[in-house]
Amino acid sequence: MDDEWVSDEEVVRKLQAAATPTPPSQVADVGQDLLRERLSEQERELTRLSTTARIVEQNLTLNEKQVAILDSRISALTDEKIKNQDIKTLLRLGSSIDVLDLGGADCPTCHQPLANVEAGHVGPVLDVDATISLLSSQLRTFEEMRRQAQEAAVESRASYRAIQRAVDTCRTEIKALQADLVVPGDFPSSGDIAKRVAAEVRLSEFNRIQEAVQDLLAEMQELADSIFEVRSELADLPNVTPREDDRRRDMLQRVVREQLTDFGFSSYGATLVSIDQETLRPEREGLNLDTDASASDVVRTKIAYLNGIREVANSLDTQHPGFLMLDEPRQHELDEDHFRATLRRLARCSEVGDQVIATSAASVPALAAMLGSAQANVIDLGSQRLIRPIGHEDAMDY
Repeated sequence: MDDEWVSDEEVVRKLQAAATPTPPSQVADVGQDLLRERLSEQERELTRLSTTARIVEQNLTLNEKQVAILDSRISALTDEKIKNQDIKTLLRLGSSIDVLDLGGADCPTCHQPLANVEAGHVGPVLDVDATISLLSSQLRTFEEMRRQAQEAAVESRASYRAIQRAVDTCRTEIKALQADLVVPGDFPSSGDIAKRVAAEVRLSEFNRIQEAVQDLLAEMQELADSIFEVRSELADLPNVTPREDDRRRDMLQRVVREQLTDFGFSSYGATLVSIDQETLRPEREGLNLDTDASASDVVRTKIAYLNGIREVANSLDTQHPGFLMLDEPRQHELDEDHFRATLRRLARCSEVGDQVIATSAASVPALAAMLGSAQANVIDLGSQRLIRPIGHEDAMDY
């Protein structure tokens, strides 16, 4: 194994020359001195390969241990984050926060004074939101560290296997040379035969590797062509400046927060709800809106988001059709005051020529009272279903 890099063509040429079938030399033709020299050279090569294999094996073991440690740490952080999210949910639902006051003078479990405990002042303690944000940041860091450690382990494992194959080949040649030193002079040289067989094996492996590389290069070329086509299509798109995109996102975020406030969003402050820059969907840092907000607030968020898109689209004169359909906005026990605010906000669509259709189980008089002077049409569908098969009557329709 040389310390300098050589081209694959040169490697193939050398292996082909070494693997070319030729009549093996006799031991007497090679000579005892040359055999001992070649044996010493192979023994030195074996020593070098064995040392390198031990170093690579140590690196592989360390990388695998690091991956296992990081897996354990990531699992612990994930569990801790879930627990804090559960605590956040309990606090939102009205649980006491006294148990989280680590700076208190009494034990939260037995309520005994902690004045004589040699712990000193606890100092400032992160609240639940800050703890969740910190845990999320730590998870991202450890996951990136694990990815790098996993890549290093894969590389070390491949290197170790290659070195082991070289060690096996070297040992085979050493055994053949040692046999040549003790056989009669008219015997064919086992060292030459072993060297030729080893070259044949390496040439076969190298050819397979070249074929695999060519297949990968073909796949990469297809991927490069696809990337080029996508970039060409992206270059043909209208040039919308990021500043304009940010302005539209800010408009949507402002409208959504305004509606959430009017609709009675109470899981946390409406100003904490933002519009994600990538997905353009409502979110809150470190929390899942669908699970960490109450069921009624999830409905409020969906109404505010969908209607906010309609309002912003209308003000910007975009391709939005100006049509929105909502099925029972009052589900999950939305109280009357907030339902009234929701209906009146939706009814403002008539001012700009849009149309919003919302179904409700409330009575016509109740809906009329909540709408007040808003421009809206209330249609009583009676007790029948809105969509029914033609010519079929169902007892559930009456």
